[in-house]
Amino acid sequence: MRILLADDHTLFAEAFKTLVERDTPGASVDIRANLPDTHWAMAAGTPYDIVLLDLAMPGMAGHASVGATLKAFPATKLVVISGTAQPEDARAVIQLGARGFLPKTISGKVIVAALRLVASGGTYLPAEYAIAPTPDAQPPGARPAGLTPKEAEVLRHLASGKSNKEIGRAMGLQEITIKLHVRNIFKKLGVRNRVEATNAVARLPGFAAP
Repeated sequence: MRILLADDHTLFAEAFKTLVERDTPGASVDIRANLPDTHWAMAAGTPYDIVLLDLAMPGMAGHASVGATLKAFPATKLVVISGTAQPEDARAVIQLGARGFLPKTISGKVIVAALRLVASGGTYLPAEYAIAPTPDAQPPGARPAGLTPKEAEVLRHLASGKSNKEIGRAMGLQEITIKLHVRNIFKKLGVRNRVEATNAVARLPGFAAP
């Protein structure tokens, strides 16, 4: 299976390549870091079985670039990946014709399973992204600032003083995944570091560290 990963996050791209080539027999992963290079690779040589497109890499203009890529390469099994996208972004790219959406924070096992599903003709969308949330879906203060359930859990551990490695061990996730969650948490809370994030938690009613 030939896979093209378009992502300018070097650490994630290298980890993804290692994971997929190790756990998927016969798979090979090529990497590009911007949209023009990605389109050039897609147009040259043997078609890729799956193309993964980072929603925020250089050259991307959000959903419009996803639609333009699918229009230029209609036979492509395109999967969108992102470390910051919201559920509405996931649903939007699926409506445009993408065959999957992968948050960068999901586990390696899920990534491999999702790629196998897409390769076999299916479509992958995480359950929490598939259904629009309702106002009464959770108690007030349980997930402030638009945090996802995983981000809220990471924030609780972070506020209790745990390091990224300790949080990863407690949640059964890789340290790089925790770093992505922490980056998203800082952005959503409007803070710059762990101290400011902890102070922000203290001001959130009903949201306490474990």
